[in-house]
Amino acid sequence: MKFARFVVVTSFLLFAVSEFASADEIRCINRLTNDFNTDSISHTLSLDDYEVRDYGNDHLALAIKMIRILVDEVGCSPKAINFGRSARGRSHNRCDQILRGVPSSRVCYVETNLGYFFVTTNMLTDMHITFNRWD
Repeated sequence: MKFARFVVVTSFLLFAVSEFASADEIRCINRLTNDFNTDSISHTLSLDDYEVRDYGNDHLALAIKMIRILVDEVGCSPKAINFGRSARGRSHNRCDQILRGVPSSRVCYVETNLGYFFVTTNMLTDMHITFNRWD
């Protein structure tokens, strides 16, 4: 009898936590897309405005850090975004140069539970982050 009660209570708690996470995720997508006015939106963040450590050649780590800053700036909970899970299951992330040998052509593709991001850098210190929600 105790085991059955444990299973019921545990199931209820897991359901309640997953519902809370879903509401948090929806609230964050709402903030990233200006109240669902668009499916994708671009943001520009200057590295000069934030204390970001030097990631060297780890472009993906820098892209994820800047996405975290963006999510924080729009008022999302840090727990709303999950970089390990996407709508397709396990997330896939990658940075590549579109034109070989041209560092300024680098684009990072980052999947999350909220949607996917494209992150580019201009010749100075601006990071351009385009968010696309999953449909």
